[in-house]
Amino acid sequence: MVVYQTRKPYFGIVDGQQRLTTITLILSAIRNAFITLGENNLAKGVHKYVEKANIDNEDEFVLNSETSFPYLQDHIQSFNGLNVSCDVGVEEKKLESAFTIIEKNLERYIPELSDVHSEQGNLFTDHDNLAVQKLKNIRDKVLSLKLVFIQLDNEDDAYLIFETLNARGRDLTTSDLVKNLMLKRIKNTSVSIDQAKESWNGMVRHFDDVADPSSLDAFLLHFWVSKYKYTTDKKLFSEVKAFIGNSAESAKELMSDLNIYSKLYCTLLSPSQRDWSKEEVLVKKSLISLNIFKVKQQTALTLALLHKYDKKLLSLRNLRKTLEKIELFHYCFNAITSQRSSGAIASNYSRLAIKLTEASENGQIQSVLNELDTFLRSKMPDLNEFRVKFSELGYGNKKSKDKNIVRYSLEFLLPKNNGCLSVDNQHLTIEHFLSQSTDLSSCDVSDDEIYNIGNLLLLDNTTNSIELADKPPRDKFEILRKKNYPMEESLLLPQNWNKDSIKKRADIMAQEIYKKCRKIV
Repeated sequence: MVVYQTRKPYFGIVDGQQRLTTITLILSAIRNAFITLGENNLAKGVHKYVEKANIDNEDEFVLNSETSFPYLQDHIQSFNGLNVSCDVGVEEKKLESAFTIIEKNLERYIPELSDVHSEQGNLFTDHDNLAVQKLKNIRDKVLSLKLVFIQLDNEDDAYLIFETLNARGRDLTTSDLVKNLMLKRIKNTSVSIDQAKESWNGMVRHFDDVADPSSLDAFLLHFWVSKYKYTTDKKLFSEVKAFIGNSAESAKELMSDLNIYSKLYCTLLSPSQRDWSKEEVLVKKSLISLNIFKVKQQTALTLALLHKYDKKLLSLRNLRKTLEKIELFHYCFNAITSQRSSGAIASNYSRLAIKLTEASENGQIQSVLNELDTFLRSKMPDLNEFRVKFSELGYGNKKSKDKNIVRYSLEFLLPKNNGCLSVDNQHLTIEHFLSQSTDLSSCDVSDDEIYNIGNLLLLDNTTNSIELADKPPRDKFEILRKKNYPMEESLLLPQNWNKDSIKKRADIMAQEIYKKCRKIV
């Protein structure tokens, strides 16, 4: 463990907090197990390593963790565990999971723990019984761990050692290093609360409900290339370090920006978490679609767009139009044709994002948007490439990989509004004109044709199961046409349904979708 003395007898931990936390969880689980076996004195003996009296004879925990407060203290470290409610974020859930694993392993090794009821304070407990002895053996193993204890002279040395450990192969993330640097530069001025740590932890909490903690590193990179300079994850910390230098003000400015942009980034990760107005629904739809396509190149620019919009420097109309263009471009470029980017797309998005961030007048903002239009048009795949790749899409019991893209494509062909038929796209399901249960020996089709997008459409359950049921495709088409099913007439082909018909319909669908995309992008 690498530590520095804050004030006697307290230490700040530079390296080793995870190990110390794990030991604390194990000792707390052993303590609880002794209580279960009715060995309260043995439980209190172990608990002294978790909580002890200070010089003022006030009990305090040996490990004082800030980021998981008060969950760790109330629910794990406390002698009897408090049944009080508290916010449970990602870190707390991981602590709970780890503690549960430790307890279950103890129960597997000592089955009596799951069968014995606590005998609170029984004077006649058998200290030599096998279960108690096995538990004491585990306790003694933990307490006999060897410790290499390195104490540094001051906090500045601690931060330097922290970076050095990482440079020599320690598996520390970019966010670990940036946090370390920020806390080093922003000196704490309050005795009761560390504002810098609170600000950082507040930013991290934004990610609790929308993503795993690894998203924090991705956020830092996308934030940086959106506002400052295009770089890679490996070079990001060096860029941040150069930006901050020895300036506390630069660190504070960066911390403030990170808190603002982290909320916007969480909106990109989980658009449904934000309260959108009725007029903003199409913005939400575009962001959800980009997540369906599993693309990240555009994130720097979408982050800058949201920031400009929230500052009321970008109109809702321009935000909607721009996000729709980005959405349809990546539908064609990534979702359908699976183009590989050499990095030029991400770097260009970064360049445009930085220009947008720096723009302060409508004319400058419009210039960036015009430049984006030109860039997207220049990178759009051509029609023939789109048609070939589109015809490979399919969905069925044995082919589910493309489900989300198939659904998106079928929804694209439905008008947003239809006067004859009210359609709630969210409650429609992907159905097959020629059923998946078709006897293939009796027709000229294979599984591939049945699963092909040319054989698919979106339908509500009632229409599909009652009105269409097991009717042949030709009859299904006629029923849908009479019901004014909201799809282009050319996509409801009435002829005999076979593999050629399926292929033809898929090609017509591809051309129709590509034409609409090209009209917008």
